[in-house]
Parts: sequence; structure tokens; C-alpha cells
Amino acid sequence: MGIDCRDLGRALIIKRNGERVTLSLEETISMCQESMETGKEFHEIIKRTIPDVKIIRFLQDVED
Repeated sequence: MGIDCRDLGRALIIKRNGERVTLSLEETISMCQESMETGKEFHEIIKRTIPDVKIIRFLQDVED
């Protein structure tokens, strides 16, 4: 039993220099699925494309 990558929401990446990068829901799901398929941790997948990652947070879109 694994996690449902769709439940994570969008990933907010905060770099060491303070820059913020928000991934789309599709990008976050794709990286989550890659993480689960390869056995690599999520932050290792992120660091391949976004260097100097300090914090990863997940944002939930609230529907009214």
C-alpha cells in the first residue's frame, strides 16, 4: 500500500537563496510517481532539476 500522489497537492520548493518555485500538480504527481517507481526519495528527484533545495512543502488547493 503506497500513497496516492494526487493527494500531495502542488510542491513548493524553497531554495537556499530564498527563491520559491511552485510545481504544477501534474509535475508534482509525475515526480512522486517516479520516486515510487525508482525507490528514490522525492527530494532526490527534485534536486536533479532544481539545485540548492532547502525546503519542500506541499500546497493543497482549496475548492470553494
